[in-house]
Amino acid sequence: MMQKSRGSLAIWLVFIAAWLCAPPRGDAGAAKSGDVTFAHDIAPIVYSHCAACHRDGEAAPFALLSYEQVKKHAEQIVDVTGKRVMPPWKARQEFGEFLGDRRISDEQIDLLRRWKQQGCPQGDPAAAPQPPQFTQGWQFGTPDMIVKMAEPYELAADGPDVYRCFVMPLDVPEGKYIRAVEFRPENRRIVHHAVLTSLRPEEVRKKLAAEPAGTGPGFASGLAAPGERLPGPLGIWVPGKDPLPLPDGYAMRWDNASSLVVQLHLHPSGKPEREQSSVGIYFTDQRPRGQLRPVLLFNKEVDIAAGDGEYKLTKSITLPRSVEVIGLFPHMHLLGRTVTTTATLPDGTTRPLLTIADWDFNWQGYYQYAEPLRLPAGTRLDAEWTFDNSADNPANPSSPPKPVKFGEQTTDEMGVVILDVIPGPGRPKTATRESKVSGRP
Repeated sequence: MMQKSRGSLAIWLVFIAAWLCAPPRGDAGAAKSGDVTFAHDIAPIVYSHCAACHRDGEAAPFALLSYEQVKKHAEQIVDVTGKRVMPPWKARQEFGEFLGDRRISDEQIDLLRRWKQQGCPQGDPAAAPQPPQFTQGWQFGTPDMIVKMAEPYELAADGPDVYRCFVMPLDVPEGKYIRAVEFRPENRRIVHHAVLTSLRPEEVRKKLAAEPAGTGPGFASGLAAPGERLPGPLGIWVPGKDPLPLPDGYAMRWDNASSLVVQLHLHPSGKPEREQSSVGIYFTDQRPRGQLRPVLLFNKEVDIAAGDGEYKLTKSITLPRSVEVIGLFPHMHLLGRTVTTTATLPDGTTRPLLTIADWDFNWQGYYQYAEPLRLPAGTRLDAEWTFDNSADNPANPSSPPKPVKFGEQTTDEMGVVILDVIPGPGRPKTATRESKVSGRP
């Protein structure tokens, strides 16, 4: 009898332990097999992964800050998250962790799908998290200083892409250093990308004086922006790129004798447009303890035959000194399909730095490591780009396809990966470079 009672007691203890350890109703465990509600399950996903862009004044075409807004777009949300088109994040998770990673998990995608299947229940509104609060316009909050194009630039309805530089005088207060900038185009439809550089006033005067009358503000430029690009994530803006500060302890010393020059790549939309960009500047009092330098993997030997759906370019560089990699910026145009960058260490170990398997010209990014990645001297960096110039590529600007070569126009192509690094000790030497081009992988 005592043995039977002990057995019953053991069973009850198991049941009690299971009950105590069971997840509360509505959490991830319960949602896995039961009801999914907006208040408990969906709002946290949407607010943390979507709301930064899906709000008034940002790039997305509609807001996702309330139950009604999310429910209205539920079918579309399920479709684009299931295909991993949204949230836009192209880099695969490989070696290291990137800041601002917007990817959602398979479990979160499944929650969205089941919520839609269940009729998009709201749940208890009082249990829902508050929508995130954003400073209107500037993602970093109110800048310490804002500079702006002195007047708008008028872009013709059609014709070739325009590369043009605009001067924005910048006077940094004494004892201040630039820790972050945020570029904001007025007209996102026509701004393909922006490069922020510094240029001496005498060079600015020469370029402005050489401009023909009636060409509008600024001065014309080619593919490469004049002057010295601002370091790291400060110097480049493309659609889909989030603003990022320089790493802790690093900031930019600004020479007030220089001018801030912003090069815009403008793409005609089919109707007359105008652009008047702004740049928000964020300061720090902390003296910089180092300076970032770019390492460029760049191949201009582009010659893609019409109809070639598997064209490949490669570029290799051997580092003459140790570096810490802060971030990477890959770039192609409309025919781009994939881009990879790998590091082969002197001992033969290979580290994948960046892989994008579904390049999208509309969603380019600067991928900054949460912690700098150290690479020793003698490391070989290899970049590979592939392109699809076939009629099967929906992004192909030509129908039927046409031969494509290197160039600055959107209908041209290029292969670029910029690595921003902090050099280690030692005297810099000329890096060993190798380029390869072939029509097939």
